[in-house]
Amino acid sequence: MRRRVRWLALAAANTLGVLAFGWPFLVPALPGDVHARDAPLFLLLIGVCVVTALVVDLDRALGPKRVALLGVLGAAMVALRLPGFVAGFSAMFLVVLVGGNAFGPGFGFLLGALGTFASGLFVGGLGPWLPFQMVSVGWVGLGAGLVPRSGRWRVPGLALYGVVSGYLFGAVMNLWAWPFVTSGSAIGWAPELGLAENLRRYGAYYLATSLAWDSFRAVGNAVMVLAIGGPLLRTLDRAARRLRLDVQAVVGAEDGSEDVTAGSRPEGRAPSPAAA
Repeated sequence: MRRRVRWLALAAANTLGVLAFGWPFLVPALPGDVHARDAPLFLLLIGVCVVTALVVDLDRALGPKRVALLGVLGAAMVALRLPGFVAGFSAMFLVVLVGGNAFGPGFGFLLGALGTFASGLFVGGLGPWLPFQMVSVGWVGLGAGLVPRSGRWRVPGLALYGVVSGYLFGAVMNLWAWPFVTSGSAIGWAPELGLAENLRRYGAYYLATSLAWDSFRAVGNAVMVLAIGGPLLRTLDRAARRLRLDVQAVVGAEDGSEDVTAGSRPEGRAPSPAAA
């Protein structure tokens, strides 16, 4: 039941993100405030969903350890974002990529959303764009959790995903303001012109304003993952295995099992004194 509530909360947060980005494209006329009125509401609702998922995690076996690990990685995101973005790239994306890949899509989304919110507090990045950044970085972490985690192609695959997500992050984030700030221009949103023409206009807008920045981010993501992603992933994998073994131990103790970790102990490794 708790797992279902957690996934429902995450699904609600993602749905709210889609609605936040999408509603301006569904109305015939837009206000000139660029989300100034609705952004606080979306921030509140998305925040409630994220906190709900965290509270459910705390109530699960070994949940506090997962949340503590989330906090450590989130703090790393804050530290890496403090120097600011360099032509669109920030090393905080490395944390999201390896954290999401090591611990899965749900963890990756929470890490991206919470780390972006926390870092926004420290760098003065508070504004109507914040809920959109939270969801977009959360989606980067979610996608990283879907990259295969086994085999020698794991790091190259994650680096390739870093390139793709670097471009997609920029393309998605542009949408939070594009319908408002380009209204009436040749590269602006015009609902009366239809989907094909608006896609062409957005393509022109993207090429003119975002491609260079996103290219720097995409290349930076790949270089960071290829350079130090392997050691980081091995460290996080050990933490993930430890969490799984601890969960099995707790569940086994609750069920009355005598040795719940024997089947999970690496071959040739001596049992711990507690299990001896």
